[in-house]
Amino acid sequence: MKDEFEKRLFIGIPAGREIQPILSDIQSSLTHNSRQIRWLPSENIHMTLFFLGNIFLDDIPKLTKALEDELNLNHFRTSIFKTGVFPSARHPKIFWLGVSHGTKKLITLHDKVKKTARPFKKGGQKEQFIPHITLGRAKRSYMKIDVLPFLKYVYSPIEFDINSVALYESQLLSHGAEYKVLTTFPLN
Repeated sequence: MKDEFEKRLFIGIPAGREIQPILSDIQSSLTHNSRQIRWLPSENIHMTLFFLGNIFLDDIPKLTKALEDELNLNHFRTSIFKTGVFPSARHPKIFWLGVSHGTKKLITLHDKVKKTARPFKKGGQKEQFIPHITLGRAKRSYMKIDVLPFLKYVYSPIEFDINSVALYESQLLSHGAEYKVLTTFPLN
């Protein structure tokens, strides 16, 4: 059970509004597998920059202040252009949209966020940052899902401005995770 003195946090970029125009079409590319996939509601769609896990409530103001002081980067544009799955097409767990333009700037932003937030994270698990937007998760990874229609889905690249970063709380509920923005950090 989650400690009442902690919140489960991550840092990310909201993206649901930008991809809203293609969301239902892309999800319907897997209609015969729809019960096997838990699609994120558009208001929960984001690009994770750094997952912190459980953070003590007393540390949240310190984390917020550190991010305010260090996130002095300029805003920039990025574009979403392809679909993909993690870890593999044979065993899909995560369904995502990939980033093309702006990848280097996203990696720079990730590195800055990670350097600032890492002292607040428990444990030292290393993660590789691959810029993507998670759309859904397979309910059971052992089930066979034909991901080919999703992987072959074609859409025009979607450009959007990265002009802020958000500190999110993630609450794990029986129907899935719910995310709440605690603080937004504007970029220059």
